[in-house]
This record gives sequence, structure tokens and C-alpha cells, in this order.
Amino acid sequence: MQIKEANDNSKYLGLPNILGRNKSVVFGYLRDKVTANIQGWMEKNVSRSVKEILIKMVAQTLPSYAMSVFLLPLELTRDMEKAMAQFFWKSTQKNNSKITWMAWERMSKHKQAGGLGFKSLRYVNLAMLGKQCWRLITNPDSLVARVYKAKYYADSDFMSDKLGSSPSFIWRSILEARKVISAGSSWRIGMGNKIRILDQPWLNDMSSPYISTISPSIINQNIASLFRSCTKE
Repeated sequence: MQIKEANDNSKYLGLPNILGRNKSVVFGYLRDKVTANIQGWMEKNVSRSVKEILIKMVAQTLPSYAMSVFLLPLELTRDMEKAMAQFFWKSTQKNNSKITWMAWERMSKHKQAGGLGFKSLRYVNLAMLGKQCWRLITNPDSLVARVYKAKYYADSDFMSDKLGSSPSFIWRSILEARKVISAGSSWRIGMGNKIRILDQPWLNDMSSPYISTISPSIINQNIASLFRSCTKE
């Protein structure tokens, strides 16, 4: 059929087709894109307010597509944030000083909290992957959810599944974001036949949604076992 074989540097839908061990190298093109844009802006004398708009509207959105699929290496996101911070604080093109007068951790806080309203790329990355987690939970009949279930958690559910054997980097990324979903979600009780009494959050108290008292009679039991049949109790 005269189909060309993909090489190690090939991409599919704008994302790397083959991932090696060194993820910083694989996703280095994102850092290069951000750096190239910043270097182009450096050639112009723009005000700090314009720099803020360029960073928020352009530089921080460049890696968004990749961040919705992969968990980028922390080293890579820090390099991009460092480049943005240096661009923001550098006063003029001729001034080679690269002193960052405020740490990015503080710059990424809301302005009402003393920051400058920039985004933490790591948190944005986890939030975007968290959306993928939520789709797997709320749309279990979708094709991607059925494929993941067949491969990684055929005998359990998404929230209780472990990493599994030979996981892909995408699956590792999704499970890293699952921690965020786990920390801020709980079950809403219906029939109760899919919710375990222990080790799942279902109590109507977000500060303590898990059962703390353990009794032999409720081990491996579902919420439905607590109901009396044909009653509302």
C-alpha cells in the first residue's frame, strides 16, 4: 500500500508517535517553541503589561494540547516557566540582566493572593489530565474507556485500579492526575451496589468521606448490603 514506516521522530496529530525513556528530550520541542516565541518578543521593547498578556495568552497556551494527553516532566515545565519569568522581568533588550525578582511559585498565585495571576504549568497539566480521568469515570461506555478497562482494570474500577503491568506513558499520566480527582470527589449513593463500604469515599462529609470504623461484617461489602430490601431504610 506504499505506506511509509514511522520513525522515532514522527508525530501523530501533532504529538510524538514514539516515546523513549528520556521524556525531556521527547517533549523538548515544546520548550523550543516557547523559547523561540520569547526570543522574538525580546527583539521588541514592550511594556510589562504587554509581556503579561503575551505570556498568558501565547506562551502558556502552547503546550496545552500536549498537556491534555501527557504528564510533562517537571524539569521541562520549570524550564518553560523560568524562560517566561526572565522575559517578564528583563527591562529592555539591551539589558542582559536576568534577575527574577519574584519566584514563579508566587507569580502563579492569584493577584488577590499577592501573585501576578500566571499559571503553574504543572497544576494546569494535572487539571487537564484530570478531565480525561473524569471522562473515563462518567462515560464508561466510550471506546477509550472500554479499551483502558480491558487492558488495565478488567476486574475492578478506574478509581481503585493500580498501575498494572507494562503501562503506557499515557496511562501513567492519567493515574497521576487521578490523585487530584480522588482528593476532591465522592460517591453519590443510589442503589449502592457498586460502592464498597470501605476504602471508597461516600460519606456526606468532604473533610472525612471514608469509613474509619472497621468491622469484619462489612469487609468486601457494598453499600447495598446496608439497605433493607423493599424499604427506604
